[in-house]
Amino acid sequence: MKRIFSILVILMTIKSYSQKNDTIKLSHFKLCELTIDYLKLKDPNLKQTKVEEMDLCSDGFIQDGRFENSLGYESKLYPGVIFQKYESEGNAIAKIHLTKEFKGYLPNMIYIDLKTLKAEDVLEKYDGLDAWTSRGCSDYWGINDNKEVYYYVKINKDKNPRYPIDKKYYSKQPIEGIDLIADCYRFGQKEMANIKPLIILDGKEVDEEVIKELKPDDIESLNVIKDQNAINKYGEKGRNGVIEIFLKTKK
Repeated sequence: MKRIFSILVILMTIKSYSQKNDTIKLSHFKLCELTIDYLKLKDPNLKQTKVEEMDLCSDGFIQDGRFENSLGYESKLYPGVIFQKYESEGNAIAKIHLTKEFKGYLPNMIYIDLKTLKAEDVLEKYDGLDAWTSRGCSDYWGINDNKEVYYYVKINKDKNPRYPIDKKYYSKQPIEGIDLIADCYRFGQKEMANIKPLIILDGKEVDEEVIKELKPDDIESLNVIKDQNAINKYGEKGRNGVIEIFLKTKK
């Protein structure tokens, strides 16, 4: 009897561990760093699918330049998750759309089951939300969390008047979908700003502001060091390359 009990405990532990590992955690996906190529490596059967843009006009006339509108990619590995690219010719993922099939953890590690999630659940969990936003032509009200996570509630067009918004009514309505959006253009600019060469002026490390004050006639010579040579001479600081500048000796 003890042996059977022990086996049952082990089986239950394995099942629990498996379920925990299979749970989707959106914090594992870094928008603008995640790519279609990576998703295809994880799932060669990744397929393209249409996406209902809940924050845009239903006629598709208005577009959102932060991502490829109305098209995404879905995988059986991530039920209820649709990945959307930054742009049609790009590869980076700028948006994740969650459908009713999603069960898992949001980036803030709050667990949700989208089939049962209501607007009041969202409003109770967060402070300072921008609730009941709309472009005016959309079929959904939006609840916005720091302009990064958007929750959508279907607008009842038979409910009049539309304004003022019946917050009590809509707070009881289900969340129909969630969008996680990043601005990959700004992300790219920030990344480029972080990839700067080390600047050495007459043997001392300086920043760009010092260089801007120099006149071409002040410079005796300029030397650019790249790759391993830069690291060998200046260590990790030289990983992005080094610009050595030598000034003319004042007479």
